[in-house]
Order: sequence, then C-alpha cells, then structure tokens
Amino acid sequence: MSSGSCSGPGVCGGARRRPPPPPEPALSLAADLSELSLDQGYHTLADCGPPRRRRDNTLTDALWLKILSYLEVSDLCRMSRVCRRWSRFVARLTARPEPWRRVRAAGPLEVAARCAGARAGPCVSAVREWRSKTCAVTVAGSQLIAATFRNLTHLALTSSSTMDARALAPLITDLVDLRHIDLTGCPNVDWPEWAWLESRLATRRPPIEYIDLTDCSAVTDAGLCALLHTCPSLQYLYLRRCTLVTDAGVRWIPSYCALKELSVSDCTGVTDFGLYELAKLGPALRYLSVAKCSQVSDSGVSTLARRCYKLRYLNARGCGALGDDGVEAIGRGCSRLRALDLGATDVSEAGLQILARCCPNLKKLALRGCELIGDDGLEAVAYYCRGLTQLNIQDTPVTLRGYRAVKKYCKRCVIEHTNPGFC
Repeated sequence: MSSGSCSGPGVCGGARRRPPPPPEPALSLAADLSELSLDQGYHTLADCGPPRRRRDNTLTDALWLKILSYLEVSDLCRMSRVCRRWSRFVARLTARPEPWRRVRAAGPLEVAARCAGARAGPCVSAVREWRSKTCAVTVAGSQLIAATFRNLTHLALTSSSTMDARALAPLITDLVDLRHIDLTGCPNVDWPEWAWLESRLATRRPPIEYIDLTDCSAVTDAGLCALLHTCPSLQYLYLRRCTLVTDAGVRWIPSYCALKELSVSDCTGVTDFGLYELAKLGPALRYLSVAKCSQVSDSGVSTLARRCYKLRYLNARGCGALGDDGVEAIGRGCSRLRALDLGATDVSEAGLQILARCCPNLKKLALRGCELIGDDGLEAVAYYCRGLTQLNIQDTPVTLRGYRAVKKYCKRCVIEHTNPGFC
C-alpha cells in the first residue's frame, strides 16, 4: 500500500473526519414568518391568498361632506391640502354659510381680516365669531374687522401686546351686535374714554353681555367706569389680576349693571368697602371671586353674604383676614352655595361645622392651607354634605380619621391631599 493511501476506514493522513451535519428540514416561507411573529410579538403572518387591491377610502362623497362639515374654516383650509378629492369637498363646503360662523385666524389682524373676507365672498355676513391669539392689532385692522364682518357677536383677541384703547374703540362703536369680548392677556389695553365713546354712540348702547379682561394690567378705575357706562347689559365681568382696579372703580358696578358673575381675584386694591358696594347687586349675583384680595375680611364677606343670598360660587382663597365669623355668615346667608374655596384662610373647626350644617348642597370645597381645621370639622362636612364631589385638603393637619370619614359618607368625592399615608 502506498504512503498516500488511507490507512483505515474513515482515516486519512492519521486524522478522523467528522460526518457532515444532517440537512435541516426545509421550512416554508409561511411557517418561517409564523414562527417570527410569535417571537417578535406583532403580526407578520404571510398572506398566501391571491393579491388584493388596497382600498384606502371606501366612504362616499356624501359621507365625507357630512364629516368635514363639522370642522371650522381654518381646519378645512388645512384639510384641502391633503388631496384633490378633499380639496373639492372643501371648495363645496366653503361655498355654504354654515362653516363661516366661526373663524380662527393667525397673523396680523389686518392681513387675516383681508384674507378671510376675500375667501368668504358672499358668505361674509355669516361670520359670527372671530378668534385670534398673539396677533398684531392696529387701528386699521380693527376698522377693517368692523367694516367687513358687521354681524360679529363674539370677538376674542387674546395675548396681544399691541392691543390698546385706540384699537379697541372701533370694535365697540361699529359692531352693533357684539355681545362677547375676550381680551385675556392684553397687557396694554384699557377701555376707551367715555367722552369719546359717547360722541360716537349717541343714544345707542352696545348689547355686550360678557367681557373678560383677565391679565389686562393696564385697566384702571377710570377705564372700568367707562366700561360700565358703555355696557348697561353686562352680566359677566372678569377682572382677574387687573392690579390697578380698586374700590373706587368697583363701587360703580351696581349703579350700571346687574352682574351675574364677577371676578376681581388678585386685585389687591379691593377691600371690604368694595364688597359693601358689591352687596347692592343682591340676589342677581351668582358667582364671585375675591381670591387673594388680602384686605377682604369677615366684615365685608358677612355683608355680601346677607344681601347676595343666591350665590352659587364663592372664591375667597388667600383672604387671610377671613375667619369663622365670615364663614358662618356665608353658611347662614348663602344656603344655595355649590362651590366654595376657603384656602389659606383662618377658618377653624367651629366655622367648618356651621358651614356643613347650613350648606348641605355643597359640591366642591377647597380648604388647602387651612391650618386650623381638623378631623372633627371634616367629619361634619362629610356627614352633612353627602353630595360632595371634590375636596381639597392639601397642606392641612387632617389625619386618616377625617379622610376615611369623607370616603365613608361621600362615595363619589375626589379628594386632593398631600399625605402619602392616606389610602
């Protein structure tokens, strides 16, 4: 045997050959993908059937028109860019007056008014609401709005640093159907002078019922007085954080308007003397906020509670001089109260117990930061006010006993607290 031959079975050159590995069973594509889908946790199963044509849109034109008809004009303009079919739908919808009732615009007011007027065409008389945020407002823009959209009833120009009394004046005098004005966050706006408005309005008075001047820090007592002269139909007035408003302006409110809702929260110049005058509103007043008016005390609140006995909402949060006497007057005088905020006041157990007995219909009660209350007062609230749905006891010395009493008697109450031991 030659040296190059194998010396034995399975041996070549003195080394043992490994047998080749057995062939793996052939897996079909469907089985392979099925196994992957189990491992990866999402559907990757193969579809071995005949190819199907995808139908992305099976809705009829009539149904699409019905769906799109619920959108505002500004949303319809965006939808028209999706495809040609939707563009045709939007063109048909914007030819009707209904979508033009509410307009939300962006950019400078004058440019937005010009574009909206051109786009609306014959439907311009259908516009009832105009809303713009952080827009540049000029006198020319206000005049254009008043001239183009004469039937406006709701106007909201919020967070505009360029809005002032001169730009506001044409809107007040020329929009004869205006009922709702929202100027929230316009720091430079004040109401135009009454002498100028009187010469333009003559004997007519605008039918304005709602004015929101929240965070309009330039509003003064003189501006408030001019506002009251201008709007005898006013029912809702919000002056939150109008820090220049004092008793001198507030005292004129009952002389001109029968307000239903008023907020002077964070107006630190409003004191008990202002509440004495506001009490003349009588049973017409349903909502009042004097939150963080630090000079309001038991005396002013007691007078108000006796005269405004139909109050449904009262916010006295942060009135540090308000104690049990004022809370007792609220309970005995305003038995129809539904929501009350006494956060950071000097109310104690005794005042809370009287309040609970006199106001069994309370739905919302806030006692955040009231350091003089305890479990006994909270148990009285839970027992007598069983319809309570919201309670705030954050930063109070209430223990688990008071918490469990509320849970026992007020089944639907949501309790806000800061004690991790409550469960």
